[in-house]
Amino acid sequence: MGKHFGNLGKMYGEHRFALAPNEQKAYKGFLDQAFVKTFKTYVWDQWYYYIPQTIGAYLLYDWAKKTNHEANRKNPADYANDV
Repeated sequence: MGKHFGNLGKMYGEHRFALAPNEQKAYKGFLDQAFVKTFKTYVWDQWYYYIPQTIGAYLLYDWAKKTNHEANRKNPADYANDV
């Protein structure tokens, strides 16, 4: 054995690259890659997952509001003789 700790084995095919912090652009392509890509992926390409449910939920909400208004409305005929 007689090898030092750093010379126990060799790794082949490993390459490491790094950029200094002052060479990186933190917000490069932020609007193009973050906002536009997210919009395209989740809104434009997958509209069929949420549009039908949204329309159905709105129609149910609208029906419930109208039915509630009609059910809680006072009947004018009941108050015709109140003078």
